[in-house]
Amino acid sequence: MFSIMKKWFWYDWIFLAIRTLWLVIIASADFINPSLIDASLWIVLSLAFVVYLVPLIVRYKKEDRYLAVDVTAAGIFHLYLAYAAPGLLWSFVLLVMIIGLASSRKTYMWTGVLCGIVFPALNGWIADRLPYEFIVSCTLGFAIGIAFNILIQSHKQTQIIQEQKLLLEQHIKRIEELTLIEERSRLSHELHDTIGHTLTSLIFGVESLRSSVPASQIERVDSLVGIAQHSLDDIRKHLHQLSHTPLSHSLSESLRQLSEKFMKSTGITVKFRVIGSETLVMQKINFCLYRCLQESLTNAVRHGQANVISVQLHFDSQQLRLQIEDNGIGMEEIQFGFGLNGMKERLELFHGTLSVHSGSGQGTFVICNILLQTEPVHDTIRLLIVDDQAIITDSLKQLLDQHADFTVVGKAGDGREALEHCERSQPDIVLMDIRMQEMDGLEALLEMKQRWPDMKIVLMTTFEDTLQAATALEHGAEGYMLKSIHPREMKEALKLIYNGGTWIDQSVAARVFEEMKRNREQLEKIGSSKESYPYGLTKREMEILEHLSNGLRYKSIAAKLFLSEGTVRNYCSKLYSKLDVNNREEAIKMARTENIV
Repeated sequence: MFSIMKKWFWYDWIFLAIRTLWLVIIASADFINPSLIDASLWIVLSLAFVVYLVPLIVRYKKEDRYLAVDVTAAGIFHLYLAYAAPGLLWSFVLLVMIIGLASSRKTYMWTGVLCGIVFPALNGWIADRLPYEFIVSCTLGFAIGIAFNILIQSHKQTQIIQEQKLLLEQHIKRIEELTLIEERSRLSHELHDTIGHTLTSLIFGVESLRSSVPASQIERVDSLVGIAQHSLDDIRKHLHQLSHTPLSHSLSESLRQLSEKFMKSTGITVKFRVIGSETLVMQKINFCLYRCLQESLTNAVRHGQANVISVQLHFDSQQLRLQIEDNGIGMEEIQFGFGLNGMKERLELFHGTLSVHSGSGQGTFVICNILLQTEPVHDTIRLLIVDDQAIITDSLKQLLDQHADFTVVGKAGDGREALEHCERSQPDIVLMDIRMQEMDGLEALLEMKQRWPDMKIVLMTTFEDTLQAATALEHGAEGYMLKSIHPREMKEALKLIYNGGTWIDQSVAARVFEEMKRNREQLEKIGSSKESYPYGLTKREMEILEHLSNGLRYKSIAAKLFLSEGTVRNYCSKLYSKLDVNNREEAIKMARTENIV
């Protein structure tokens, strides 16, 4: 009952106030004037309490039966009052107002006739009084209730219009974004081989000279690199019409802005606090925690009905921890639905963990943990660098060789030369440019994945290209990064990829997944027209379900099907949705029970 009351609007409280006023009048009548009630006071009070409470319970349990119960209970009780306490018959008007308030176009005819004419006439007859006064007062009360009902419906319509307006604004904004994306893509191709290559070469070249520059000149080197990076970023900002995503800020600032925006739009109090000294984290981790906080805030309000939420972001040398605690109604049993499973899968990409603690009436406590240091399994990570610009490969080699966790085993100028190097040195990761003369990165990627499925491929580019990124990921690339990436972020990304994760530059991630989704839907439509599978599953989903039933993990399935692990996870999410299950175990159990595979 209390959980329902939290969702009440002002008109629900008016409804309860009038009903409570009626009960107070009946209960206090004997104390004000004992001669008003001729029958037993306790019988009158007991019946009044039943008339007060039962319709309320019915209204919030089975709303379609509420009017019939309320009209019947109120009418019969006041027929009894006409005999036991004729002086209190006027209180029937209050309940008639409530009934009018709850009536609709389908019901106001019969509720109006009963409450405005039939029951007042019977009351007058039993009380031996002229019924006209009762009929007029009850009809007026019913009209007042109907008027309030019209006001309430107007209020609801206004809310619906506001929501539709917001949706329309979001839709228009999305159309504008898509238009800008097309224009940015065109400009990206134009600038890629000119300004982009020049500035990227300058950045890598100067960075590679850092170790040989005297300490007194380091500040000047930083200044030159800063100018070049600023120029490259400035070009990208122009391509994006100076629109910043949440990830253009630091992690703490992104989460703080999200908390403030949520607090402003919902009116819910969100207390945000940062503990420890903030360290640089990959944009991918930034986006992961941003989405986790977004989901947690939404769950706290939508399901937990909280009005105060506390958010803490903890930094230390080894791990990053995001805590979200609310004062909502909590849960007796934690169920991992689509939202929580999505958070868990996002965190697992970075070897992170999700913990959820809750209890009935105790709120919910969510903890997202991500390790900041990802150590290589072997002594060093062996890299092959592929780019048709010698200054890029030389600079990257010098930068990565300075780090104890990396060993550059070779350099190549195009895809064909890279294949020869892979045959000889078998690197752990190939860091490869997309656009090259003899054999480009996408062609080399296909050949490498066919010959060495376990080899990890990271593609680099100067400016983002949604189509290229989507194609690369569909064909098994583990990473897609911009050449302007910060050196420290690049090193952490390479460690992550080496340990089984994937990394996509966040500026293109959302558009890449949209492109992949559209491609999958088109293929599924073609496949479904040729062959029919249970629960609307596609041929690819059936293949993945069969591999899941055989005990394979996402990574192994991805290797068998020549897909990226992220693509397999997307297929599984859609698969679970079609089977109406929450996780891998439930999907396997259902597949075996119903002989799907």
